[in-house]
Amino acid sequence: GPSNSLQSVLSVVDDYVFDRRHQLDTRSEVAINDLDISDEDKQHADKYKPTRARYFRKIMAKLDLPREGVFVDVGCGKGRILLLAAEHGFDQVVGLEISPSLCEIAERNVANFRENTPTASSIEVVCTNILDYQMDGSETVFFLYSPFDQPVTKTFLKMIRQSLNDHPRDLWLIIDEFRFPELLEDDELLKQSLVYEYGSAIFHVYHHLS
Repeated sequence: GPSNSLQSVLSVVDDYVFDRRHQLDTRSEVAINDLDISDEDKQHADKYKPTRARYFRKIMAKLDLPREGVFVDVGCGKGRILLLAAEHGFDQVVGLEISPSLCEIAERNVANFRENTPTASSIEVVCTNILDYQMDGSETVFFLYSPFDQPVTKTFLKMIRQSLNDHPRDLWLIIDEFRFPELLEDDELLKQSLVYEYGSAIFHVYHHLS
């Protein structure tokens, strides 16, 4: 409707202003075939398409998330959400990205962002396949914009459950455009706490209380 259209237009403007203010490159999409990853990994991946800055700020305003612990953006791409999470005040922010070229762009964006906001939180970009990532129990928020297909998503959720069993803690999982909500239907550890729509975005939020 008209309200969603206005929200989307404002979000496009916000993205432009955010990139321009911090001298960033986060807006342009990258097709799957243009990613510098293996053909096998391309079978499971989605294109780089960032969550809009305005959408992220709106979902953060809806949630009362702890700022301590580690905020992890899974499939961080060019790093937009990392910068917004640092701006929001999370103590530590980590981005996981499989594409080396996107990691390089994200690191440049982080460096430019730090020049304008030297007091921002710690931000780290890790170039890795999500299936190789070792959770250490410090992670308190996982954010993702549906970066991979159902089999990889299923394995990733299994990794989270194992981490919660190994390191009991409060944890939030926030998914923009969740394509496989059936994977968490009636889940024993990750309970759905919110479905939030804004503009063209639909966020599914899951929460585990230790």
